[in-house]
Amino acid sequence: MSRARRLMYATSGLLAGGVVVLLTLAWSWLPSQEEVAERVAQQFHERTGVQVDFSHAQWTLWPQPTLVVENAVTRQASPIILRNLRLRATWSSVLQRAPQLQDIQLEGGVVPLVSLHQLRVNRGGQQDARPAVAWLPGNVQLHFRELTWIDRRGIELDYEGSVDVGEDGLPDQARIVRSGSSPATQLRLQRQGQDWRWRVLIDVPGGTWNGSAELARAANGRFRLTAELVPKDVDVEALLGVFRRHSAVSGRANGSTTIEAEAESPTGLAANLHTSTRFVMKPARLTRFDLAKAVRSAGTTEAGQTPLDELSGTVDTQSTGNGIEFRYTNLLARSGVLKASGNVRMIRRKLDGELAIDLVDGVVGIPLKISGTVEEPVLSMTTGAVTGAAVGTAVLPGVGTAIGARVGQQVERLLGGDSKATTGKPRAPQAKPAR
Repeated sequence: MSRARRLMYATSGLLAGGVVVLLTLAWSWLPSQEEVAERVAQQFHERTGVQVDFSHAQWTLWPQPTLVVENAVTRQASPIILRNLRLRATWSSVLQRAPQLQDIQLEGGVVPLVSLHQLRVNRGGQQDARPAVAWLPGNVQLHFRELTWIDRRGIELDYEGSVDVGEDGLPDQARIVRSGSSPATQLRLQRQGQDWRWRVLIDVPGGTWNGSAELARAANGRFRLTAELVPKDVDVEALLGVFRRHSAVSGRANGSTTIEAEAESPTGLAANLHTSTRFVMKPARLTRFDLAKAVRSAGTTEAGQTPLDELSGTVDTQSTGNGIEFRYTNLLARSGVLKASGNVRMIRRKLDGELAIDLVDGVVGIPLKISGTVEEPVLSMTTGAVTGAAVGTAVLPGVGTAIGARVGQQVERLLGGDSKATTGKPRAPQAKPAR
């Protein structure tokens, strides 16, 4: 045997022996399976005020130090469930007794929003009002699949994706996909240089919603997020369907979107998010009611659809403690038979607003109140408007109804009357009996 070969074998033997020694030392430093489960559960409870149970938790050393947690379930009315969570650390950090996460993989989980809000930071034995969920440590990769998100209304949506977190704890890249959507409805982030700027790429049914976002630190230390996006050929009805929502409008939208939010931490931005989108849809269709029939029946809600040549307006959204509030302003709809304008507010799927309908350009707008829900909208007239419409019908059928309804609404407002909605066809006033 040559000297070089003997040296190679000797070196290999030394390396193998060193690895065995290091593994033995590392294993002696690592806690047992029972200790791991106890420590993780204790720290989770101390940080959030919520207890958690595991069916299995243990360390593995090869090929990389990994903590495996299976079936983690929080003790809540609607528990957070993590079916298989793998936390991988670097060898060097483990040998230094300061494990540094390098990779996080989640296979299956359920996260109810209401339960997530119940997790609070515990500082010095006092429960903090801020959510306990903080952003990930720097230089870590997160991968997840079969993750079910349950929103405030109990709607379950599955997601999958990955996030590469930079040294500052903010994403360098991210991809989040609504599982099962075809074509894929997804959000992608691409960091631009070392600054807090990202390219935003959103694929939606029919088109895209792309743009840019920037995060800055204000003078008061709070984080401020701003973004500008451009919706292009967005199939509104199909997009809402991806998230199991019903749409009162169908068509493809184009326009511009601005986003802003301010919070004490990056994770708090979502709770204060405000968006404003100016949109135009050509053509469009109202899918829940027939405006022309509703007008001709003086406020009686009529099922059906309304084809529109154009629908435009502005929709603002604001995150609140009671859900996301939607405000539709400067709405303008045109078709061959009517023109409509108005404003509508929606929160938790409930509608509240007013519309003015013209059957022919130049005729005073016929006032209609919109209420009900997105799934079952209700068009009606206020009490004063119905009374005015009845008088208008008696004096001059047709156009007289429209003018009377408008005048009746304005008189009602001037006198400070209520604006309770009244459905049903107006009745002409009856003659008083002769004395």
